[in-house]
Amino acid sequence: MRLSRRRTPSLRTRMVLIAAVATTAVLILGGVLLSATVRMVLIDDAMDTARLRARDLGALAAAAELPPDPPVRDSDLVQVVGDGGRILAASRNVAGGAPLTLPAQPPGTTVVHRVDRIPIADSGAYRVVAHGISTPDGAVTVYVGVSIEEIDETVALVGQVGLAATPLFVVLLSVVMWTVLGRTLAPVERIRREADAITAQHLDRRVFEPEQHDELGRLARTVNAMLSRLQDSAVRQRRFVADTAHELRSPIASLRTQLETARDSTRPVHWDQVSADLLDETVRMQVLAEQLLLLARADAGTLGRTKVAVDLDDVVDLVSARLVVDPAVRLDTRGVEPVQVSGDPILLEQAVRNVVGNAVAHADRQVRIGLTVTDSEAVLTVDDDGPGIPRERRQEIFERFTRLDAARDRDHGGAGLGLAIVADITRAHDGRVEVCESPLGGARFRLRLPLTEDLRKC
Repeated sequence: MRLSRRRTPSLRTRMVLIAAVATTAVLILGGVLLSATVRMVLIDDAMDTARLRARDLGALAAAAELPPDPPVRDSDLVQVVGDGGRILAASRNVAGGAPLTLPAQPPGTTVVHRVDRIPIADSGAYRVVAHGISTPDGAVTVYVGVSIEEIDETVALVGQVGLAATPLFVVLLSVVMWTVLGRTLAPVERIRREADAITAQHLDRRVFEPEQHDELGRLARTVNAMLSRLQDSAVRQRRFVADTAHELRSPIASLRTQLETARDSTRPVHWDQVSADLLDETVRMQVLAEQLLLLARADAGTLGRTKVAVDLDDVVDLVSARLVVDPAVRLDTRGVEPVQVSGDPILLEQAVRNVVGNAVAHADRQVRIGLTVTDSEAVLTVDDDGPGIPRERRQEIFERFTRLDAARDRDHGGAGLGLAIVADITRAHDGRVEVCESPLGGARFRLRLPLTEDLRKC
Protein backbone atom coordinates (compact mmCIF):
# COMPACT_ATOMS: atom_id res chain seq x y z
CA MET A 1 0.00 0.00 0.00
CA ARG A 2 1.39 3.37 -1.00
CA LEU A 3 1.30 6.09 1.58
CA SER A 4 -0.05 9.39 0.35
CA ARG A 5 2.45 12.20 0.59
CA ARG A 6 1.36 15.11 2.66
CA ARG A 7 1.21 18.24 0.61
CA THR A 8 3.35 21.04 2.00
CA PRO A 9 1.67 24.47 2.11
CA SER A 10 3.08 27.05 -0.27
CA LEU A 11 5.65 29.58 0.86
CA ARG A 12 3.03 32.31 0.51
CA THR A 13 0.63 30.44 2.82
CA ARG A 14 3.35 29.67 5.36
CA MET A 15 4.50 33.26 5.47
CA VAL A 16 0.94 34.54 5.97
CA LEU A 17 0.31 31.98 8.73
CA ILE A 18 3.57 32.85 10.45
CA ALA A 19 2.79 36.55 10.20
CA ALA A 20 -0.74 35.99 11.54
CA VAL A 21 0.46 33.91 14.49
CA ALA A 22 3.29 36.33 15.26
CA THR A 23 0.95 39.34 15.00
CA THR A 24 -1.61 37.69 17.28
CA ALA A 25 1.05 36.88 19.86
CA VAL A 26 2.48 40.39 19.70
CA LEU A 27 -0.97 41.97 20.01
CA ILE A 28 -1.92 39.80 22.99
CA LEU A 29 1.40 40.36 24.73
CA GLY A 30 1.29 44.06 23.90
CA GLY A 31 -2.30 44.26 25.17
CA VAL A 32 -1.35 42.64 28.47
CA LEU A 33 1.62 44.98 28.90
CA LEU A 34 -0.47 47.97 27.86
CA SER A 35 -3.27 47.04 30.28
CA ALA A 36 -0.78 46.67 33.13
CA THR A 37 0.75 50.03 32.25
CA VAL A 38 -2.63 51.76 31.97
CA ARG A 39 -3.73 50.27 35.30
CA MET A 40 -0.56 51.46 36.99
CA VAL A 41 -0.91 54.95 35.51
CA LEU A 42 -4.57 55.20 36.54
CA ILE A 43 -3.77 54.08 40.08
CA ASP A 44 -0.89 56.56 40.32
CA ASP A 45 -3.14 59.37 39.09
CA ALA A 46 -5.87 58.37 41.54
CA MET A 47 -3.36 58.29 44.39
CA ASP A 48 -2.04 61.73 43.49
CA THR A 49 -5.61 63.06 43.50
CA ALA A 50 -6.34 61.31 46.82
CA ARG A 51 -3.23 62.84 48.44
CA LEU A 52 -4.28 66.32 47.33
CA ARG A 53 -7.79 65.67 48.61
CA ALA A 54 -6.44 64.45 51.98
CA ARG A 55 -4.24 67.53 52.35
CA ASP A 56 -7.16 69.84 51.49
CA LEU A 57 -9.41 68.17 54.06
CA GLY A 58 -6.60 68.29 56.60
CA ALA A 59 -6.24 72.04 56.03
CA LEU A 60 -10.00 72.48 56.54
CA ALA A 61 -9.86 70.42 59.72
CA ALA A 62 -6.99 72.52 61.05
CA ALA A 63 -9.00 75.67 60.35
CA ALA A 64 -12.10 74.13 62.01
CA GLU A 65 -13.97 74.47 58.69
CA LEU A 66 -14.33 70.77 57.91
CA PRO A 67 -17.79 69.90 56.51
CA PRO A 68 -19.48 66.91 58.19
CA ASP A 69 -20.04 65.09 54.84
CA PRO A 70 -17.30 65.90 52.33
CA PRO A 71 -18.45 65.22 48.73
CA VAL A 72 -16.77 62.30 46.89
CA ARG A 73 -17.43 60.05 43.92
CA ASP A 74 -19.74 57.10 44.45
CA SER A 75 -16.96 54.56 44.76
CA ASP A 76 -14.57 56.68 46.85
CA LEU A 77 -14.84 57.41 50.54
CA VAL A 78 -13.60 59.90 53.15
CA GLN A 79 -13.29 59.60 56.93
CA VAL A 80 -11.72 62.07 59.33
CA VAL A 81 -10.96 60.37 62.64
CA GLY A 82 -9.79 62.12 65.78
CA ASP A 83 -8.40 60.89 69.08
CA GLY A 84 -10.08 57.79 70.50
CA GLY A 85 -11.54 56.79 67.13
CA ARG A 86 -14.05 59.64 67.11
CA ILE A 87 -15.35 60.29 63.54
CA LEU A 88 -15.25 64.00 62.86
CA ALA A 89 -16.48 63.81 59.24
CA ALA A 90 -17.40 61.11 56.72
CA SER A 91 -18.66 60.91 53.16
CA ARG A 92 -22.28 59.91 52.75
CA ASN A 93 -21.49 56.41 51.44
CA VAL A 94 -19.80 55.54 54.77
CA ALA A 95 -21.80 57.84 57.09
CA GLY A 96 -22.85 56.12 60.30
CA GLY A 97 -20.30 53.37 59.95
CA ALA A 98 -17.47 52.39 62.24
CA PRO A 99 -14.08 54.02 61.85
CA LEU A 100 -11.61 52.36 59.47
CA THR A 101 -9.41 49.77 61.13
CA LEU A 102 -6.24 51.51 60.03
CA PRO A 103 -3.53 52.98 62.26
CA ALA A 104 -3.66 56.67 63.05
CA GLN A 105 -1.13 58.75 61.14
CA PRO A 106 1.21 61.14 62.99
CA PRO A 107 0.74 64.80 62.03
CA GLY A 108 2.68 65.88 58.95
CA THR A 109 3.01 62.38 57.44
CA THR A 110 1.19 60.64 54.61
CA VAL A 111 1.07 56.93 53.73
CA VAL A 112 -0.92 54.75 51.34
CA HIS A 113 -2.53 51.54 52.60
CA ARG A 114 -3.57 48.61 50.42
CA VAL A 115 -6.87 47.23 51.64
CA ASP A 116 -8.43 44.16 50.07
CA ARG A 117 -11.88 45.01 51.36
CA ILE A 118 -13.48 47.70 53.54
CA PRO A 119 -16.31 46.31 55.70
CA ILE A 120 -18.29 49.50 55.57
CA ALA A 121 -18.27 49.63 51.81
CA ASP A 122 -19.71 47.31 49.19
CA SER A 123 -16.75 47.56 46.85
CA GLY A 124 -13.65 45.39 46.79
CA ALA A 125 -9.99 46.43 46.87
CA TYR A 126 -9.08 49.98 47.88
CA ARG A 127 -6.07 52.20 48.14
CA VAL A 128 -6.44 54.40 51.23
CA VAL A 129 -4.38 57.55 51.71
CA ALA A 130 -3.84 58.33 55.43
CA HIS A 131 -2.75 61.91 56.19
CA GLY A 132 -1.98 63.15 59.70
CA ILE A 133 -2.72 66.77 60.72
CA SER A 134 -2.72 68.80 63.94
CA THR A 135 -5.92 70.65 64.87
CA PRO A 136 -6.97 72.80 67.86
CA ASP A 137 -8.79 69.70 69.16
CA GLY A 138 -5.74 67.40 68.78
CA ALA A 139 -4.22 65.09 66.19
CA VAL A 140 -6.51 64.04 63.35
CA THR A 141 -6.09 61.43 60.59
CA VAL A 142 -7.76 62.04 57.26
CA TYR A 143 -8.53 58.85 55.26
CA VAL A 144 -9.30 59.15 51.55
CA GLY A 145 -10.10 55.81 49.89
CA VAL A 146 -10.06 55.13 46.16
CA SER A 147 -11.73 52.02 44.71
CA ILE A 148 -9.31 49.88 42.67
CA GLU A 149 -12.15 47.69 41.47
CA GLU A 150 -13.49 50.49 39.31
CA ILE A 151 -10.07 50.98 37.74
CA ASP A 152 -9.80 47.25 37.13
CA GLU A 153 -13.21 47.26 35.47
CA THR A 154 -12.14 50.10 33.20
CA VAL A 155 -8.89 48.32 32.25
CA ALA A 156 -10.78 45.06 31.68
CA LEU A 157 -13.26 46.82 29.39
CA VAL A 158 -10.42 48.29 27.33
CA GLY A 159 -8.78 44.86 27.17
CA GLN A 160 -11.99 43.21 26.01
CA VAL A 161 -12.40 45.78 23.26
CA GLY A 162 -8.79 45.25 22.15
CA LEU A 163 -9.16 41.46 22.31
CA ALA A 164 -12.34 41.61 20.26
CA ALA A 165 -10.62 43.79 17.65
CA THR A 166 -7.56 41.53 17.40
CA PRO A 167 -9.11 38.88 15.09
CA LEU A 168 -10.40 41.59 12.74
CA PHE A 169 -6.98 43.24 12.65
CA VAL A 170 -5.23 39.88 12.05
CA VAL A 171 -7.65 39.02 9.23
CA LEU A 172 -7.13 42.39 7.56
CA LEU A 173 -3.36 42.05 7.94
CA SER A 174 -3.46 38.52 6.49
CA VAL A 175 -5.44 39.70 3.47
CA VAL A 176 -3.00 42.54 2.87
CA MET A 177 0.01 40.22 3.27
CA TRP A 178 -1.55 37.60 0.99
CA THR A 179 -2.01 40.23 -1.72
CA VAL A 180 1.44 41.80 -1.28
CA LEU A 181 3.23 38.44 -1.10
CA GLY A 182 1.34 37.23 -4.15
CA ARG A 183 2.61 40.16 -6.18
CA THR A 184 6.08 39.90 -4.67
CA LEU A 185 6.48 36.16 -5.27
CA ALA A 186 4.91 36.18 -8.73
CA PRO A 187 8.32 36.66 -10.43
CA VAL A 188 9.72 33.79 -8.33
CA GLU A 189 6.93 31.48 -9.52
CA ARG A 190 7.54 32.59 -13.10
CA ILE A 191 11.26 31.90 -12.73
CA ARG A 192 10.45 28.48 -11.23
CA ARG A 193 8.12 27.53 -14.10
CA GLU A 194 10.60 28.65 -16.74
CA ALA A 195 13.50 26.88 -15.00
CA ASP A 196 11.43 23.71 -14.67
CA ALA A 197 10.77 23.75 -18.43
CA ILE A 198 14.50 23.92 -19.27
CA THR A 199 15.98 20.52 -20.10
CA ALA A 200 19.36 19.31 -21.25
CA GLN A 201 18.15 19.69 -24.85
CA HIS A 202 17.10 23.32 -24.33
CA LEU A 203 19.92 24.84 -22.29
CA ASP A 204 19.83 27.87 -24.56
CA ARG A 205 16.61 29.06 -22.88
CA ARG A 206 16.76 31.60 -20.06
CA VAL A 207 14.44 32.60 -17.23
CA PHE A 208 12.70 35.94 -16.85
CA GLU A 209 14.85 38.71 -15.36
CA PRO A 210 12.95 41.43 -13.43
CA GLU A 211 14.05 44.98 -14.06
CA GLN A 212 14.52 45.65 -10.36
CA HIS A 213 18.05 45.24 -9.00
CA ASP A 214 16.83 43.54 -5.83
CA GLU A 215 17.10 39.99 -4.48
CA LEU A 216 14.73 38.62 -7.15
CA GLY A 217 16.63 40.33 -9.94
CA ARG A 218 19.94 39.01 -8.64
CA LEU A 219 18.41 35.52 -8.30
CA ALA A 220 17.23 35.54 -11.92
CA ARG A 221 20.58 36.80 -13.19
CA THR A 222 22.40 34.17 -11.13
CA VAL A 223 20.16 31.42 -12.53
CA ASN A 224 20.78 32.65 -16.10
CA ALA A 225 24.52 32.80 -15.47
CA MET A 226 24.37 29.24 -14.16
CA LEU A 227 22.43 28.15 -17.26
CA SER A 228 25.06 29.79 -19.46
CA ARG A 229 27.80 27.86 -17.68
CA LEU A 230 25.82 24.63 -17.99
CA GLN A 231 25.24 25.29 -21.69
CA ASP A 232 28.93 25.98 -22.29
CA SER A 233 29.86 22.86 -20.34
CA ALA A 234 27.35 20.73 -22.26
CA VAL A 235 28.61 22.09 -25.60
CA ARG A 236 32.21 21.40 -24.62
CA GLN A 237 31.31 17.93 -23.41
CA ARG A 238 29.44 17.02 -26.59
CA ARG A 239 32.25 18.38 -28.72
CA PHE A 240 34.81 16.59 -26.56
CA VAL A 241 32.98 13.26 -26.92
CA ALA A 242 32.55 13.73 -30.67
CA ASP A 243 36.19 14.70 -31.18
CA THR A 244 37.35 11.82 -28.98
CA ALA A 245 35.30 9.34 -30.98
CA HIS A 246 36.69 10.83 -34.19
CA GLU A 247 40.30 10.64 -33.01
CA LEU A 248 39.95 7.06 -31.77
CA ARG A 249 38.17 5.92 -34.91
CA SER A 250 41.20 6.53 -37.13
CA PRO A 251 43.74 4.33 -35.27
CA ILE A 252 41.12 1.66 -34.60
CA ALA A 253 40.14 1.59 -38.26
CA SER A 254 43.81 1.44 -39.24
CA LEU A 255 44.44 -1.47 -36.86
CA ARG A 256 41.42 -3.36 -38.15
CA THR A 257 42.31 -2.74 -41.78
CA GLN A 258 45.87 -3.97 -41.36
CA LEU A 259 44.80 -7.04 -39.40
CA GLU A 260 42.06 -7.96 -41.89
CA THR A 261 44.44 -7.42 -44.82
CA ALA A 262 47.11 -9.60 -43.23
CA ARG A 263 44.59 -12.29 -42.32
CA ASP A 264 42.92 -12.46 -45.73
CA SER A 265 46.11 -12.11 -47.75
CA THR A 266 47.02 -15.14 -49.86
CA ARG A 267 50.62 -14.03 -50.07
CA PRO A 268 53.19 -14.29 -47.30
CA VAL A 269 52.79 -11.54 -44.73
CA HIS A 270 55.79 -9.55 -43.49
CA TRP A 271 54.82 -9.67 -39.82
CA ASP A 272 57.79 -7.54 -38.78
CA GLN A 273 56.49 -4.64 -40.88
CA VAL A 274 52.87 -5.29 -39.92
CA SER A 275 53.68 -5.50 -36.19
CA ALA A 276 55.69 -2.27 -36.40
CA ASP A 277 52.73 -0.47 -37.98
CA LEU A 278 50.35 -1.97 -35.43
CA LEU A 279 52.66 -0.93 -32.60
CA ASP A 280 52.74 2.67 -33.89
CA GLU A 281 48.95 2.82 -33.98
CA THR A 282 48.74 1.24 -30.52
CA VAL A 283 51.19 3.77 -29.07
CA ARG A 284 49.20 6.55 -30.71
CA MET A 285 46.01 5.27 -29.05
CA GLN A 286 47.78 4.96 -25.70
CA VAL A 287 49.05 8.53 -25.85
CA LEU A 288 45.60 9.77 -26.81
CA ALA A 289 44.00 7.82 -23.95
CA GLU A 290 46.49 9.24 -21.43
CA GLN A 291 45.83 12.75 -22.70
CA LEU A 292 42.08 12.27 -22.45
CA LEU A 293 42.45 10.93 -18.92
CA LEU A 294 44.51 13.96 -17.91
CA LEU A 295 41.89 16.31 -19.39
CA ALA A 296 39.16 14.43 -17.52
CA ARG A 297 41.09 14.98 -14.30
CA ALA A 298 41.33 18.66 -15.17
CA ASP A 299 37.56 18.85 -15.67
CA ALA A 300 37.06 17.11 -12.31
CA GLY A 301 39.33 19.65 -10.58
CA THR A 302 41.82 17.03 -9.34
CA LEU A 303 44.92 18.40 -11.09
CA GLY A 304 47.64 20.13 -9.14
CA ARG A 305 46.72 18.79 -5.70
CA THR A 306 50.31 17.69 -5.09
CA LYS A 307 52.34 20.67 -3.94
CA VAL A 308 56.10 20.15 -3.52
CA ALA A 309 59.14 22.22 -4.34
CA VAL A 310 60.14 21.59 -7.96
CA ASP A 311 63.38 22.76 -9.60
CA LEU A 312 61.91 23.92 -12.88
CA ASP A 313 65.35 24.29 -14.51
CA ASP A 314 66.02 20.59 -13.86
CA VAL A 315 62.67 19.77 -15.48
CA VAL A 316 63.64 21.79 -18.57
CA ASP A 317 67.04 20.03 -18.77
CA LEU A 318 65.37 16.60 -18.43
CA VAL A 319 62.82 17.34 -21.15
CA SER A 320 65.47 18.75 -23.48
CA ALA A 321 67.66 15.67 -23.01
CA ARG A 322 64.87 13.17 -23.66
CA LEU A 323 63.11 15.00 -26.49
CA VAL A 324 63.68 13.64 -29.98
CA VAL A 325 64.79 16.62 -32.06
CA ASP A 326 65.32 16.80 -35.81
CA PRO A 327 69.05 17.22 -36.49
CA ALA A 328 68.23 20.30 -38.55
CA VAL A 329 66.72 22.02 -35.51
CA ARG A 330 69.01 23.45 -32.81
CA LEU A 331 67.70 23.53 -29.22
CA ASP A 332 69.18 26.46 -27.27
CA THR A 333 68.83 26.26 -23.43
CA ARG A 334 71.48 28.81 -22.47
CA GLY A 335 68.82 31.20 -21.15
CA VAL A 336 67.65 28.78 -18.45
CA GLU A 337 68.29 30.02 -14.89
CA PRO A 338 67.84 28.06 -11.63
CA VAL A 339 64.21 28.54 -10.55
CA GLN A 340 62.12 26.69 -7.98
CA VAL A 341 58.32 26.55 -8.06
CA SER A 342 55.64 24.75 -6.06
CA GLY A 343 53.56 22.06 -7.77
CA ASP A 344 53.28 18.54 -9.12
CA PRO A 345 56.60 17.53 -10.76
CA ILE A 346 54.96 15.01 -13.12
CA LEU A 347 52.39 17.49 -14.40
CA LEU A 348 54.94 20.28 -14.74
CA GLU A 349 57.19 17.97 -16.76
CA GLN A 350 54.20 17.14 -18.98
CA ALA A 351 53.48 20.84 -19.57
CA VAL A 352 57.11 21.66 -20.37
CA ARG A 353 57.37 18.62 -22.68
CA ASN A 354 54.24 19.60 -24.57
CA VAL A 355 55.15 23.23 -25.10
CA VAL A 356 58.77 22.49 -26.04
CA GLY A 357 57.72 19.57 -28.26
CA ASN A 358 55.22 21.82 -30.00
CA ALA A 359 57.95 24.37 -30.74
CA VAL A 360 60.37 21.70 -31.99
CA ALA A 361 57.69 20.19 -34.25
CA HIS A 362 57.04 23.50 -36.01
CA ALA A 363 60.49 25.11 -35.98
CA ASP A 364 62.55 25.48 -39.12
CA ARG A 365 66.03 25.60 -37.63
CA GLN A 366 66.01 26.90 -34.06
CA VAL A 367 64.18 26.66 -30.71
CA ARG A 368 65.24 28.87 -27.81
CA ILE A 369 64.21 28.16 -24.17
CA GLY A 370 64.48 30.77 -21.43
CA LEU A 371 63.69 30.55 -17.72
CA THR A 372 63.88 33.51 -15.37
CA VAL A 373 62.35 34.94 -12.18
CA THR A 374 60.25 38.05 -11.73
CA ASP A 375 58.96 39.51 -8.44
CA SER A 376 56.53 36.68 -7.64
CA GLU A 377 56.60 34.15 -10.45
CA ALA A 378 58.78 32.02 -12.67
CA VAL A 379 58.60 32.74 -16.40
CA LEU A 380 59.38 30.03 -18.94
CA THR A 381 59.64 31.22 -22.57
CA VAL A 382 59.87 28.95 -25.59
CA ASP A 383 60.62 30.60 -28.98
CA ASP A 384 60.71 29.00 -32.41
CA ASP A 385 61.37 30.27 -35.93
CA GLY A 386 58.45 28.41 -37.50
CA PRO A 387 55.40 29.78 -39.33
CA GLY A 388 54.00 31.43 -36.20
CA ILE A 389 50.37 31.72 -35.10
CA PRO A 390 47.91 34.31 -36.44
CA ARG A 391 46.96 36.89 -33.84
CA GLU A 392 43.24 36.20 -34.13
CA ARG A 393 43.74 32.46 -33.41
CA ARG A 394 46.21 32.62 -30.53
CA GLN A 395 43.62 31.83 -27.85
CA GLU A 396 41.98 29.16 -29.98
CA ILE A 397 45.07 26.92 -29.91
CA PHE A 398 44.55 26.25 -26.19
CA GLU A 399 41.18 24.66 -26.88
CA ARG A 400 40.89 20.90 -27.20
CA PHE A 401 41.22 19.17 -30.59
CA THR A 402 42.28 22.43 -32.22
CA ARG A 403 44.63 22.37 -35.20
CA LEU A 404 45.69 25.32 -37.30
CA ASP A 405 46.03 24.84 -41.04
CA ALA A 406 49.64 25.95 -41.18
CA ALA A 407 51.04 25.04 -37.78
CA ARG A 408 48.88 22.27 -36.32
CA ASP A 409 48.25 19.86 -39.18
CA ARG A 410 48.03 16.09 -38.80
CA ASP A 411 51.45 15.59 -40.35
CA HIS A 412 52.89 16.35 -36.94
CA GLY A 413 50.95 13.45 -35.44
CA GLY A 414 49.09 15.37 -32.77
CA ALA A 415 45.44 15.21 -31.82
CA GLY A 416 45.21 18.87 -30.88
CA LEU A 417 45.36 18.19 -27.12
CA GLY A 418 48.94 19.10 -26.18
CA LEU A 419 48.48 22.84 -25.73
CA ALA A 420 45.07 22.34 -24.08
CA ILE A 421 46.82 20.14 -21.52
CA VAL A 422 49.45 22.85 -21.01
CA ALA A 423 46.72 25.41 -20.32
CA ASP A 424 44.93 23.10 -17.84
CA ILE A 425 48.12 22.18 -15.98
CA THR A 426 49.24 25.80 -15.77
CA ARG A 427 45.81 26.88 -14.55
CA ALA A 428 45.81 24.10 -11.92
CA HIS A 429 49.10 25.56 -10.58
CA ASP A 430 47.61 29.08 -10.31
CA GLY A 431 49.58 30.18 -13.34
CA ARG A 432 48.80 31.12 -16.93
CA VAL A 433 50.12 30.50 -20.44
CA GLU A 434 50.42 33.14 -23.15
CA VAL A 435 51.38 33.15 -26.80
CA CYS A 436 52.73 36.01 -28.87
CA GLU A 437 55.14 36.70 -31.72
CA SER A 438 58.71 35.47 -31.22
CA PRO A 439 61.83 37.51 -31.91
CA LEU A 440 62.93 34.51 -34.01
CA GLY A 441 59.96 35.08 -36.32
CA GLY A 442 57.74 32.23 -35.17
CA ALA A 443 55.69 31.81 -31.99
CA ARG A 444 56.65 32.53 -28.38
CA PHE A 445 54.96 30.58 -25.59
CA ARG A 446 55.28 32.06 -22.12
CA LEU A 447 54.39 30.04 -19.00
CA ARG A 448 54.01 31.98 -15.75
CA LEU A 449 54.04 29.95 -12.51
CA PRO A 450 54.06 31.16 -8.88
CA LEU A 451 57.29 30.76 -6.93
CA THR A 452 57.64 28.79 -3.70
CA GLU A 453 56.96 30.73 -0.51
CA ASP A 454 60.66 30.81 0.43
CA LEU A 455 61.70 32.46 -2.84
CA ARG A 456 58.75 34.83 -2.70
CA LYS A 457 59.91 36.16 0.67
CA CYS A 458 63.44 36.81 -0.56
